Amino acid sequence: AVNFVMKHDLEGLTTRFQGGTSQDGGGSKYLAAVAFGHNFDDGKGNVTVAFEGSYQDRLFFTQRSFTRVGGATFFIPNPANIGLPNPVGPQFVPTTDAQFIFSAPTGALTTVGDLSGNPDLLGNGQPYIPGIQLDGATATHSSGQPFANVLEGDFQPTQRRAIAEVDAHYDFNDYFHLSGSFKYAMVDSKSFGSPPFDDFTLISPDNAFLPPNVAAAIAGNDVGQGILSEDYLALRRAEEIKRNLYRFNLNATGDIPFDPSIMNNVKYNFSYVYGQTDIDDIDVGNRIEDRFFAAMDSVNGPNGPTCRSNLDPGAVPPDLSALFGLTQFTDTDNYDSSRFPSTFTPGPNSGCLAFNPFTPNANQKKAIAWFSANTDTRGVLTQNVLSGYFSADFDQFKHWGFAAPLSLVVGGEYRKETSSSTPDPLVSGDLTFDSGTLPVSGRYDVAEFFAEANLPIILDQPYAKEVSVSGAVRQSHYSTAGDATSWNIGGIWQPFDTVRFRATEAFAVRAPNVGELFAPQQRLFGGVNDPCDSTEVGAGTTFRQANCVALFQQIGLPYDPNSASLTTGATIPVLTSGNDTLKPESARTFTAGIVITPPDSNFVFTADWYNVNITNAIVAPAAQDIADECVDLSTINNPYCAAITRSTSPTDTFPGAITQVTSIETNVAAYVTAGLDISATYMAETRDWFGDDYGNVTFHLVGNYLDKLSTTPLPHQHAVEASGTVSGGLDGSSSPKWSGNFDILWNIEKWTFDWNITASASTLNESNRTTLLADPTRYAPTFKTVPGVFTHDVQVNYEIQPGWNVYAGINNLLYQKPAIGFQLTPVDPIGRFFYGGIRIDSAKLDDLF
Repeated sequence: AVNFVMKHDLEGLTTRFQGGTSQDGGGSKYLAAVAFGHNFDDGKGNVTVAFEGSYQDRLFFTQRSFTRVGGATFFIPNPANIGLPNPVGPQFVPTTDAQFIFSAPTGALTTVGDLSGNPDLLGNGQPYIPGIQLDGATATHSSGQPFANVLEGDFQPTQRRAIAEVDAHYDFNDYFHLSGSFKYAMVDSKSFGSPPFDDFTLISPDNAFLPPNVAAAIAGNDVGQGILSEDYLALRRAEEIKRNLYRFNLNATGDIPFDPSIMNNVKYNFSYVYGQTDIDDIDVGNRIEDRFFAAMDSVNGPNGPTCRSNLDPGAVPPDLSALFGLTQFTDTDNYDSSRFPSTFTPGPNSGCLAFNPFTPNANQKKAIAWFSANTDTRGVLTQNVLSGYFSADFDQFKHWGFAAPLSLVVGGEYRKETSSSTPDPLVSGDLTFDSGTLPVSGRYDVAEFFAEANLPIILDQPYAKEVSVSGAVRQSHYSTAGDATSWNIGGIWQPFDTVRFRATEAFAVRAPNVGELFAPQQRLFGGVNDPCDSTEVGAGTTFRQANCVALFQQIGLPYDPNSASLTTGATIPVLTSGNDTLKPESARTFTAGIVITPPDSNFVFTADWYNVNITNAIVAPAAQDIADECVDLSTINNPYCAAITRSTSPTDTFPGAITQVTSIETNVAAYVTAGLDISATYMAETRDWFGDDYGNVTFHLVGNYLDKLSTTPLPHQHAVEASGTVSGGLDGSSSPKWSGNFDILWNIEKWTFDWNITASASTLNESNRTTLLADPTRYAPTFKTVPGVFTHDVQVNYEIQPGWNVYAGINNLLYQKPAIGFQLTPVDPIGRFFYGGIRIDSAKLDDLF
């Protein structure tokens, strides 16, 4: 829950300006905010206008020594164990020297024999050094593509944001208050990710940019073509998302005169809200496949390198039909070569410019501009909300022996939400590298009735300062999910002034939202470690190895768990979408706590135990989780295996390897979390400590102990416990057993000093405790855990005069860095960050004059 403290009846002008940047560059942030309000008609009315603009600079992986090539650390299969039946050390070790085999900065080429082997030459004519092959896709000490070039991109996107709002209200009398607001928000963010890639593309020996020795090798092999495998660094993909939000709100409140012998303090509240968000999701420089391969199929013409189709309009770039029986130019896209050409007319006037794939840093802007385009997926979300309630106190309950009146609220709400998304025709037509998104639209509405009540039973008695109960119920009817009932009941017992106990039991139902139901299908790419690879098969449940054997029997391929070389860390297509067959998820929650406030101590302590059990929880499993659960459940006859596509041909480069994962919003069986939240605040006057007045000091602590965080993927299957672990992947997030924030605030005269410490426990270097238990040698002891958070932030504020403050601060004072093998855990890589700003409140300044 987030509580916003809103300013009302603002009079005058308030402003705030702030700017900051990191010590090592990148990630700068700037903000300017201004609000002006005016009260009129003796304070009955007010109009306030506010604007806020901000800019955030990108932070790219090359801007940090510990994330760029040569500095970024990744966990790889231990080279010392390659070829050994039994490991002699940890299964995985960290290194800054890891590469993908089927790529290279200047292109990896296979030129010899029948092209069934690994790359042997580079695009610059030098020999390809194979290094130590770790599995089917990665190596160390090789000429391949460094991991960092492919797996890392923007840690922080470029973002521009502007928010404008107009609020007004007028109090006609006690019975009618009218207020309204209009808000506009614009957010434009752009981030760079991984480059487009092709693992297998045929290249002809007369290609205009091939070094002579490479062209000769290709011309002399058994096929008369070469295979180019490359991540095209010059074409690094970017995504820009523009959101424009419009929100209008109208609200009427007031008292209702009523016979106090029946009801007292009777009030009403009615409101209408309309909101709309327009989304423009842009794939910046999306590769147009038929044009790209036309530009790749280059020859030397009369005036230098040119596209073959410029000279021969009937020419078609070579596809993979001869090698793999695929009518595709490459293994990574959906474009069928029989459709060539689709977006241009070959010939001397086509505009096609030859593209050199072997020089990623060459200036080829015109060629790239011809075969790429910004493709837009445009979406519109709308929401209409009409709600109202009445509240009243029933004094009769005091006459019936209760300590205070019964407070009751009854009301209702109607919401209607719609969503539509229309992709670019190039994308929906499978004509681009990032493609497969289809048009989609959906809507739902819900009508609800609710009631809430609070009844103090005992107040201010010698044996109990307070005993009260409260309850609420909400009946909902969803057009998509049917009827649902939510309720809660709670109580407070305060035996003394200094101690208060509280508890709540609740049952809640959440129907799937528009995005979960109707999100369009998208074809993305993600890294997946195949759990049936020899380096992974021992790291799951007791079912994993037998299930891998059964999977390969099912697809008719041999499998040896001790030597299976599939793919780990390979980037494969991942299809994502909403799911219009989702069921509502339900949650049973229990919380119980204590509040302690010793007399005359300026100290408050709270502790609350919580237990949340969600059934039919709605999640979109990550590709890695889908792959793992497929073989970690008791049988392979499960929906996770159904979401995975594997290679079935024994002649494929990696027979049996995962080639595609489908991830849709899904109802999992159960999600359980339990833990303890604590907070403590203590304020002290320094004169009580030292005898002299050095201001006051406030100590504030907020902490959490996470006892349980488990997911049961299907009924009657094992629960995956994630408390005290870190989720897999470079950008994995931690779920530490304990975490906390400690803040010390010292106020002395016009100065305020703030020292904030964020800390958390270390976590296991896996997302599942079972993995480490099943494979105790997976990591060396040093790397079995990921260090916890321990960052220091400081700020100093000076009040020049009332209403005029300047401040400066440093975040991550001691410069904690991400853990080995991670990008964002336990902290992001922005590093030490300096900022400063000024706040001006003209209303307070007016007090001076």
